[in-house]
Amino acid sequence: MNNALERLRESERALEDERRLLNDALQRLGETEQRRVARRTGRLIFGLDLTGSREPGLKRARIATAAMFDAIRNFGSIAVKLVYYRGTDECRETQWCDDPGVLRRSMLKLSCERGTTQIAKLLRAVLAEKEQLSGVIFVGDHCEEYGDDLIGLARRLGEKSVPLFLFHECDDRNHWSLQAKPLFKAMAKASGGVYVEFRPDSGDVLKELLPTIAAFSAAGVEGLDRIALPQSSQARQLQGSLRLMLGDGGK
Repeated sequence: MNNALERLRESERALEDERRLLNDALQRLGETEQRRVARRTGRLIFGLDLTGSREPGLKRARIATAAMFDAIRNFGSIAVKLVYYRGTDECRETQWCDDPGVLRRSMLKLSCERGTTQIAKLLRAVLAEKEQLSGVIFVGDHCEEYGDDLIGLARRLGEKSVPLFLFHECDDRNHWSLQAKPLFKAMAKASGGVYVEFRPDSGDVLKELLPTIAAFSAAGVEGLDRIALPQSSQARQLQGSLRLMLGDGGK
């Protein structure tokens, strides 16, 4: 009798162990699926200043966007929407795109026109976006708008958990470029994002900055771990800042 009872208890314990292992496996499967879906639905808005001074910068941006998709092709994906301004009153946005070829062709159609900055209009377009965003990239050099307005818009991005990654093409010989620096820093901080400065003659830097943000948006810290180690100090600084944003201690 005791032997039969003991065998029954052993059988129940074995079944309980199997149920626990199955539940653990299903939980891991669910977590894997959640990560996979998260990678698939990463969305970035890429904002561009296309006023007259940005013509050389547009060429660098075309090269960098191609590198952005190439860097994350094997472990995640992102959808990108371009929002750009140029001239005196033109601010446009494209459809969402996760095809590198389509995005490259869209970039090739863009050109610069002399005018004033319209960063506030660009940020309002971002705030009106209905899709959940991983972040906003903005590449620019000057600013001719009221700082308080821009910082207020950046703060609203932060309230929606949309960080602004502000890449400032800063020319130390240009008064307008230097004047924009403290404002751009304040905007990035207000949104919970990151400010990164690079020089007009350092084209390879932007080529590393954009893939870093794309990898972060597609797969978080895992994405940063899987892209090539940046060579530029600006991209390494950016990686450290992104890890700190996620509480990874910058390691």
